[in-house]
Amino acid sequence: MRLLHAKEYIKSAKQRNSLDTVFVGVHIRRTDYANHLEVLYQVDQVNEAYFTRAMDFYQSKYNNSAIFIIVSDDMEWAKNSFQSRPDVALLGNEKVLANDFKHPFKYSEDIGEDLALLANCNHTIMSFGTFGMWGAIMAGGNVVLPSQILEVKEGILLNEAQILDPSKGWFIM
Repeated sequence: MRLLHAKEYIKSAKQRNSLDTVFVGVHIRRTDYANHLEVLYQVDQVNEAYFTRAMDFYQSKYNNSAIFIIVSDDMEWAKNSFQSRPDVALLGNEKVLANDFKHPFKYSEDIGEDLALLANCNHTIMSFGTFGMWGAIMAGGNVVLPSQILEVKEGILLNEAQILDPSKGWFIM
């Protein structure tokens, strides 16, 4: 089970690096959301530069002791974008399983494992969608969001709930 592998990785990383290691969950949603963002909100997906800025923010904030745990529905893109970074661990499932339309309320293990990875981190970098939002809420800590977040439903709701506030650890970049 990948979650056990991830827990072992996190445990090992803490022992190798120090007790000061900070784990930042990175949720990268790309595949189905590009069309959703374009059609409903006329917003583009966030790009590699956004994630790099957010990672640099955490490395600066935590004296280069952050390790980024990446979860994505497009791990191939994540690998191509970030595998050269020594502070990145591509621990999310390689392929998110297709929806089972005959059993719409049945969820596969891959989704639960990826959400558990995000929830067990200290902080979060979000892209778009409620999956990343719930991962960030469960993790606690600081959350970095893209500047376009205020143009989509989740960001509007978070803003109305007065959650998007740097004093509460939510940073828009």
